[in-house]
Amino acid sequence: MARESSFNPAAKNSKSSAAGLFQFLNSTRKNYGGSSVNWEDPYQQSLKGLQYIKDRYGNPVKALEHWDKKKWY
Repeated sequence: MARESSFNPAAKNSKSSAAGLFQFLNSTRKNYGGSSVNWEDPYQQSLKGLQYIKDRYGNPVKALEHWDKKKWY
């Protein structure tokens, strides 16, 4: 979150649909609850962001290692 949004739950990328703490794209938000999630709520963003990290990388350490190498996660 520090690298993606500077811990700002309202952060938006002007060049894509990335938004929120984890900078989820619209397609990712759709896969993680879509409109059933209040994407303006930092708590709900965090729950979905942690689920994404678990699903994709297994744990936060592996996600950070990926970010350090590629500069995205």
